[in-house]
Amino acid sequence: MNTWIVGVDLRHRSDGAVRFGAWLRAQTGGAIELVGVHVAPTDVVDQLDQFEGRVRVRERLKTEAELAMDRAGVRDAFTEVELNEADEPAEALANARAGRTAVGLIVGRKAASDGRDLVRLGSVARRLLQRLVVPTFVVPPDLGADQLRSGPIVVAVTPADASAGAVEVGAAMAKALRRPLVFVRVVSVPEEYTQIYWSTDALAQFKGQTIAAAKDRTAEWLADHGRSEPVVVRYGDTITEILAVAAEQGSPFLVCGSRLLSRVERVIALSTSSELAARAAIPVLVVPPDARA
Repeated sequence: MNTWIVGVDLRHRSDGAVRFGAWLRAQTGGAIELVGVHVAPTDVVDQLDQFEGRVRVRERLKTEAELAMDRAGVRDAFTEVELNEADEPAEALANARAGRTAVGLIVGRKAASDGRDLVRLGSVARRLLQRLVVPTFVVPPDLGADQLRSGPIVVAVTPADASAGAVEVGAAMAKALRRPLVFVRVVSVPEEYTQIYWSTDALAQFKGQTIAAAKDRTAEWLADHGRSEPVVVRYGDTITEILAVAAEQGSPFLVCGSRLLSRVERVIALSTSSELAARAAIPVLVVPPDARA
């Protein structure tokens, strides 16, 4: 069965994640199974244990998770709702996924779509992306079904192994949802370089040549992976341009790959997938390089 684990967070609410899961199930004609998982931190259960006993506390927390889903109007879309107790929620969700051999995860992030929070992903989403094993959707907590538009599935790529899984999974999602597929690639050079070494006309010519070359190279790479769908190439800031293309296309969600950067690498290099997941107004599906549909 095509099962997805959906994280249910009672502290910040995860209406966006559970609503998106229900939307995805409806759009695929019920072809996927949803299992809601609420992870209760062990220290919280310890504190409540002294008042009601652990069994009763766990029953109450599971009931609260189901009530939250009822209020969001999506409880019937879920096959099951389970409660796990753990010190590390991200690890517990990953274990729940592995235990059911689920194909992926759907979790909420901390920051709302239009929020200015300094911490945007939150610890659970951040750790799941750092240890990425399966395709993982990161969803704004305030996402509503009316924000999920009817455009194509947009997949952000670079012609490299890191994008291979995103291409395959993105294509499979587009097929399951009966949506067109559009690829986007962003190219640029450091702004300081363009200001020092290029006149206005020369810079415009260089940008045009760079975009044309990138489009040819990306189309060739995609052809090697069996894809011939349209490729949109933009010049500029990677995150800004990818999000702009997704918005212009009216995509219900965005798909991207991951370079699986180490902690040290993340200190000195931008994680494009994490930045997209943190800033997008729509869900972002981050796919490991070796993922298969």
